[in-house]
Amino acid sequence: MAEMSEDELVEELVADAAAQRWGAFGEIASSLEMRPDERKVHRAVARAHLRTGLPIFTHTPHESCPSCAMEQMDVIEGAGVDLSHVVIGHMATIKPEHDPLATHTAVARRGAFVGLDTLGHEMGRSDIPAADKVRMVQDLLDAGLEDHVLLSSDQGNVRQFKRYYGHGWASVLMQFVPKLRYAGVPEEAIRKILVDNPRRFLAFVPPA
Repeated sequence: MAEMSEDELVEELVADAAAQRWGAFGEIASSLEMRPDERKVHRAVARAHLRTGLPIFTHTPHESCPSCAMEQMDVIEGAGVDLSHVVIGHMATIKPEHDPLATHTAVARRGAFVGLDTLGHEMGRSDIPAADKVRMVQDLLDAGLEDHVLLSSDQGNVRQFKRYYGHGWASVLMQFVPKLRYAGVPEEAIRKILVDNPRRFLAFVPPA
């Protein structure tokens, strides 16, 4: 990938998306300081989105990086993408001292989804307690930004499967959503976050 041009990446992404029937581009990652190749990939994915209509799911560093979210949006939006088709991922890894709500609000105000996607199991490089993540959801709801919240687990290896004594693919529903209910989050808001928002994010019409 490092040896490919941006144009070559775009063509390969578009071809693979069609051949393999992708539902989204993800997870598009950057380091604490975005590297030139990462910037190239972000631009290529943005351009591939414009060709295919597929939504984009990014990956910000687990080490708590509010500026990374802004930089990803700048690059993607700068390539012509409407940010309502973008989830900025790993927003639940922002530490309390970095003011998570300020970043979440900035992401949502620009039209993107806030991806709280390290839920329902322990994270190796992020020690944000589940209670703090529940508070993140509550704060977004209190700010009137429930239309911009998405939840997922960021599970990525077999050790997290139930057969290997992990929490399994249902960890968000089984481990985290009950905590939202216990904290008093209304069922209407939970349905919007779990059903309506994902449906809106994933729906797309390929360009003619």
